[in-house]
Amino acid sequence: MTEVSPLNERSRALIIDVARALQIHFPEITDGWRAQLAAEYGFDPRTQAALKRLTIDTGCSYFCQGEFAPFFENVSYYSRRLAKLGIDTRAVARSLDIHQSFCEPHLDRIFASRKTEAMAALDMLRSATFVYVSGAYFDEKNAESAALLSILEAELSAGSLAALLNRALEVSAQTFGASTGALLLKDSEGRRLGLQAGIGLDVEDYGLTIAVGDGFTGGIAASGTPELVLDTRFDERVVSRSMRNLSASLWGVPLVTSSSGVLGVLIIGFSKPYYEWLPKERDLLKSLADRSALAIERARMTEALREREAVIAELSAHLLRAQEEERKHISRELHDDTGQGMMVIRLYLSMLEKTVQAPAARDKLRETLEVVDRTVVGLRRIIARLSPLVLKELGLAAAVRKEAKETTKATGIHVRVTFDDSVGRLTPAKETAIYRVVQEALHNVAKHANAEVATIHIAREQDQVRLVIADDGVGMGVAMAARPGAGGNSFGLAGIRERVAAFGGSVRICSTKGQGTRLEVVVPAAEEQPAMQGSKSAGGESAGPEGGSRAMLAHSAENGRPPALMQD
Repeated sequence: MTEVSPLNERSRALIIDVARALQIHFPEITDGWRAQLAAEYGFDPRTQAALKRLTIDTGCSYFCQGEFAPFFENVSYYSRRLAKLGIDTRAVARSLDIHQSFCEPHLDRIFASRKTEAMAALDMLRSATFVYVSGAYFDEKNAESAALLSILEAELSAGSLAALLNRALEVSAQTFGASTGALLLKDSEGRRLGLQAGIGLDVEDYGLTIAVGDGFTGGIAASGTPELVLDTRFDERVVSRSMRNLSASLWGVPLVTSSSGVLGVLIIGFSKPYYEWLPKERDLLKSLADRSALAIERARMTEALREREAVIAELSAHLLRAQEEERKHISRELHDDTGQGMMVIRLYLSMLEKTVQAPAARDKLRETLEVVDRTVVGLRRIIARLSPLVLKELGLAAAVRKEAKETTKATGIHVRVTFDDSVGRLTPAKETAIYRVVQEALHNVAKHANAEVATIHIAREQDQVRLVIADDGVGMGVAMAARPGAGGNSFGLAGIRERVAAFGGSVRICSTKGQGTRLEVVVPAAEEQPAMQGSKSAGGESAGPEGGSRAMLAHSAENGRPPALMQD
């Protein structure tokens, strides 16, 4: 602390005169002062010794040599010590008042007519002293706050649990001027402590484990209370060779949270023996340990959540892949078994129709053939939605346009599609994912939006593919759109998010009541695949599987053989 004393040269000269005059009376003054302090506050000898350092009694040796700055440095040091002892500043001020009251009778005899001047000098000294006391108390409180904020900052900025542990130990050691330190955490079974972070330790210590209940550190973990080692040379509880050789005194506190109990132990070491903590130092170290324990607990929870999220994301991607494989499997089963069976039924009915002469029977057979034809068409539609052949053969643009056309036909919603040529062909998995997003989005529009027009726009922006689907429907409100599970009981939007997240993409939904909904999907562009030669433009005007089915059904009916269900 810089000198802010209001003492001028004349005041200093007076203080020197007073100090020299009282010098032979200081033993008597001090005895009376100690007795009254003990009566009023019950201060122990250690506290009284620190308070005495603030008085003119201690200052006399400095003042007689004209050295005021060293005295006030001494005042600052012992004021910080008093702060660590937990002594209130009002008690410090009262202590200075009592000391001055015991000086006054001597001033009457010594200075006589100059007593007022001498008393004014003592008042100025007391005021200047208390300025330094207040500054030291402020600095001490500020240091405590800074240490706790450093732990909080470490919690917010540390990228991993290991970084957090190292930073928490560094802050604790720097706060108290420790030369060594160790932070140990319990294992998963809670039976042993393992060294997780260290300062000034040998490499061999990093494999050190200590059973809970054994030694100095294990004892703290078992009891959950702070402990001291005042001289490591004679304390057999110290297990670490580095701690024994490099530290003379050790302070240890448990890392405790209300929910998890004792997580571990924080140890800091000092080079001088019998370095005992003061009450406020113990409380501050305990506070740092508690703050660190909460940060460690949250960091562990965060890492566990990250691991769980990674597992869930991997599982979700696996389920989506399995879902696509199952869809392909079901479509093959429908094609190979059910579809071919329907073709055989149609063939036999056609053959039977030619042999039946009764008009009524022929009419029934013809009606049955029409039912079979409609069933085949519907089956083809189901197969196309399960595993769209047009997506595989003609690409994403054709598949999206076909889906839009079918949505318009089925719901009456006019769906417009714009597909930039710059998109090109993407990897099959990514094209499938985008197609499924379009499918689900159009399904939601048809089911919930009450829209008249919907638009689909797909473009490539540098290394990203952007899909935008918008409608002019009723919307669902900003708050509902922002929710991951927006859409009531439907998991459609959640499925969209999972599909897009599997490719490292993002989903954004903008919706306002009465003003429609806008879904934006951005995914990294996959490595392009060469377009198929000889295929039609992805304009969606070429005949799809359904159109081909009708043509083949008609052709097959004329020739008396079952039509193929799909163009393999």
